[in-house]
Amino acid sequence: MNSSKVILDKIIADNAAIIKNNLDSANNTANEIVAKAEQDAAAKVAEFESTLAASYDEIIRRSVVVSGLDAKKILMNAKAQAVDSVFEKALLELSKLDKKRYLAIIESILKKYAEDGDTVIISEIDKTRITQKFIDDMAKKLGIKLTLAKEYGTFNGGVILAGKNSDKNLSFDMELMSIKEECETQIADMLF
Repeated sequence: MNSSKVILDKIIADNAAIIKNNLDSANNTANEIVAKAEQDAAAKVAEFESTLAASYDEIIRRSVVVSGLDAKKILMNAKAQAVDSVFEKALLELSKLDKKRYLAIIESILKKYAEDGDTVIISEIDKTRITQKFIDDMAKKLGIKLTLAKEYGTFNGGVILAGKNSDKNLSFDMELMSIKEECETQIADMLF
């Protein structure tokens, strides 16, 4: 049995060397694979970080642009509201004028724009100020025929002249809107 034991020991020793050799080779290959995987992972992380940094910078840039646009919108809204407020106040002040000054304005409008045969339309808020007698007196002064409409217009002061060929909207609403359109930019520049 001695010889079989020797043979068996020899086989085990030879195989142990082969197994050790195979294990060393496998460990070396595994280490190379792990090192390569670590390099690939590091490269992917670097690429991701680079992309993330670029994305982050782009997100920040866009946020700044959008914030700037939002701020400009808010400012423009504030300017528009301020200008609207100025014209609303002007309309209110016109409606508060005493009867004599108010009728002087209506008289100058009629002198400038009224034509023979026009119907004068007034707003309901003016029914106590602009009377049939006032219209008759104006027609006499101007040497033309004017009629006071029986229906009231839905505007805030001034008049609308309904004529044979065309109507003239000389309401304070329309006049102030026209003035506003002409000088809105200048007013906004003065306010801000």
